[in-house]
Amino acid sequence: MKIAYNRIGTKKTINYVIFGLIFILFSLSAKAQETPENPPIPIQVQVNTSQSLNFGAFTVGSGTGSVTINSNGSRSNTGDTYLLNMGATPSAALFDVTANPGTIIQIQPESSINLVGSKGGSITLNIDSYSTGQTFITTAIPPSINSVYVGGTLSSGGSSANPPGQYNGSFTLTFIQQ
Repeated sequence: MKIAYNRIGTKKTINYVIFGLIFILFSLSAKAQETPENPPIPIQVQVNTSQSLNFGAFTVGSGTGSVTINSNGSRSNTGDTYLLNMGATPSAALFDVTANPGTIIQIQPESSINLVGSKGGSITLNIDSYSTGQTFITTAIPPSINSVYVGGTLSSGGSSANPPGQYNGSFTLTFIQQ
């Protein structure tokens, strides 16, 4: 008994089998299963204030001016505003940020803040300096912290608008986790 076969038919069959296997492989999706010993890491951001923003002592003349504290703690002035080396030490605000490494955080400040004087008047504060930039990626592994220093600029309107005294207020920063 002689068996005859067609080589072309055999090649077609092999091609169908190969294409079928490739189709099946691409149709399957890989699924990972969480295990109790390796659960997903929750993204939690915690922010604490460690140091307040302080512009130190200064005086204003009859014209307008400003006092700036950079995120590195350096202080400068413009216009008719003069820095005094007395009283509280100027400092940038310090925030301790705890988050999983690799978390992207954006800092959103208020647009401008009015600080009220103890003898009348008000000075405008703008938050405008960040040691990490306004958007940053956390690197410290909890319980270690990511230190974020924040500075700002006070704009004064002259001695008639801003009489001597203490100017106090608060500001809000929103730390947005992305």
